[in-house]
Amino acid sequence: MGRYLHDAPASLEATLGASPNECRAAMLSELEFVDTARVLKMLAREMGHDEGVVVDRLARHGLDAALDLLSGTEGPAVSEAYLRHRACWLGGRPARVKAH
Repeated sequence: MGRYLHDAPASLEATLGASPNECRAAMLSELEFVDTARVLKMLAREMGHDEGVVVDRLARHGLDAALDLLSGTEGPAVSEAYLRHRACWLGGRPARVKAH
């Protein structure tokens, strides 16, 4: 995958006429979306929500809307839980589930 990811900016530049920096920014945005979706899926699973609905809300309306969907039952603690899960995901550790 590394080779293809490395070659992607050049092929996108040729195809779309975009600069290498624009292509790199687009790829980084896509990778950020994937990471955010993974974290939201873990959080939705932990909270008993449908993962697909949460990720769909993320794709259509953004992170705030997805967190609002999750916060319907949990309130403001969802943002805290999201940040905790994200930090654990980026650090390569499993998130600790808080006892209720």
